[in-house]
Amino acid sequence: MTLPEPSPADSQASPKRASGPPLVPNSLGKASLTLGIVSIILLFSVGLCAGVAKEQGWLPAVGVLLFLAGGTLAFAGAIGGLLGFLGLFGRNRSRAAAIAGLLLSVLTVLLFAAIVQNAQAP
Repeated sequence: MTLPEPSPADSQASPKRASGPPLVPNSLGKASLTLGIVSIILLFSVGLCAGVAKEQGWLPAVGVLLFLAGGTLAFAGAIGGLLGFLGLFGRNRSRAAAIAGLLLSVLTVLLFAAIVQNAQAP
C-alpha cells in the first residue's frame, strides 16, 4: 500500500498575506505618540502643581510660570495631534501609533483647557 504524493499546495505551512507588500514604519505616528505621551504626563504634573498652588493660596505668585509651561506643553500636544493626523495617510503604513498619538494629543489640549478653567474659578 502506497501513500499519495503531497501536492505543492499542501506543502505550504504558512498562509500568504493578501494585502501585498509589508507595512513600513510610520515615523509621523511614532513622533505623534512620543509627543502625546510626554506632553500629557508633564501637563498633568503642571496641573497638579497649579491645583496645589490654588489650594494653598500661592497661585498668584507662580500662575504666569505655570501658564507658560502648560501652554508650551499644550502647544507640543497640538503639534503631536497634527503629526498624528498626517500619520493616518499614506500607503502600507501602520496607523496604530498615529491614532494613539492623535488621541493623546487631543487629551493634552483638553486637559490644558480644564486646568485653566479650574485655576480661574473662585
